[in-house]
Amino acid sequence: MKRLLSLLKRVPVLSYVLVGVFVVLIIIAVIIGIDSDRGVLVGFLGVIILLTEITRRWRKEWQFLVLIAGAFIGAIILSGLYEAVIYPLVEKIGGASAVQSRGLEIFHDIITDILLLVTPMAIIYGIIGALTLSVLRLITICRKKLTEKT
Repeated sequence: MKRLLSLLKRVPVLSYVLVGVFVVLIIIAVIIGIDSDRGVLVGFLGVIILLTEITRRWRKEWQFLVLIAGAFIGAIILSGLYEAVIYPLVEKIGGASAVQSRGLEIFHDIITDILLLVTPMAIIYGIIGALTLSVLRLITICRKKLTEKT
């Protein structure tokens, strides 16, 4: 228990705050309803805050490019797993009526919401982060060249 507490003390307070805000915003988005415009916007804001927590120490462009690729590949894998594994498995185990069950409908809604909220925001966030770092690196290179000439 002491080891766990010492590990938790090393995590910055800002991390706890950002993850807490993310959880609160996602709960609010679910209460509002992800099928409405306001719910989607609140969900996007929550995902942006989570991505800010994950990427706030990143200083290389390739890390943001990996985020873009990971979001794209993760969306393909998640939707593929759902269609190729979960659906046939539920049908095989529970029969044709299990496919129309409430549990599978809730699972489908959760997977759809994850794909709706996380994938586009991660791709946009990755593009903005990579472009920002590239421009900053270009500015520093130009400044170095200017100071070398004078």
